[in-house]
Amino acid sequence: MNREEMLGAIKKIQGWKIAADFSVGGLEWIAFSKRCPYMLVVISSQKSTMVDGKTGKIKDCEVEYDEEALLAYCDGLPDEELKLAGQYGGKLRDRTARSEYVDVETDETYVTTIDFVSEKQRIRIFQNYGFYTCGFSYDDNGFVLAYDGGIILLQRSN
Repeated sequence: MNREEMLGAIKKIQGWKIAADFSVGGLEWIAFSKRCPYMLVVISSQKSTMVDGKTGKIKDCEVEYDEEALLAYCDGLPDEELKLAGQYGGKLRDRTARSEYVDVETDETYVTTIDFVSEKQRIRIFQNYGFYTCGFSYDDNGFVLAYDGGIILLQRSN
C-alpha cells in the first residue's frame, strides 16, 4: 500500500478526520497526554514536538525520557508522566469504549497489515514495511499511526 492508498483508505473511516499528517526524520517515540488527550508528543532523533489534534498545529518542545522505563516528561505538559510507544517498545491503546479497534498483524516477511474496525466498517489503512506503532488517545477521540514515512493523526469528527 503506498501513501496515497493509505490516505484514501483513512479518509473513508466514518466519524474521523485527518488532523495532522507530517514526516518525521528519525522517529523514536510517541505519547498521548492523559490530561490533554488531544495532544500528541513526538520524539525523534532530531527534535521533539507537540501536535494539537484539535488544530493540527505542531510546536517544538523539550522532552526528557527514559527508553527503559518508557516514560517521558515534556515542558509543554508540566507535571505529567507520559507513557511512550514506538517501534521498539511501549503500546498505545488498541481499542475504544465505542467498540472501535485496530487489528495489527505482521507476517513472516515483516509486512504489517492494519485494519481499523468499527461496528459499521472494517478498513485496511496500512499494509507495508516500516510500521512503528498505532493506537487511540485516552479519551477515545484521537488515533495515531506512526510509520517510517511519518505520523498521521486523526481526530473524531462527530
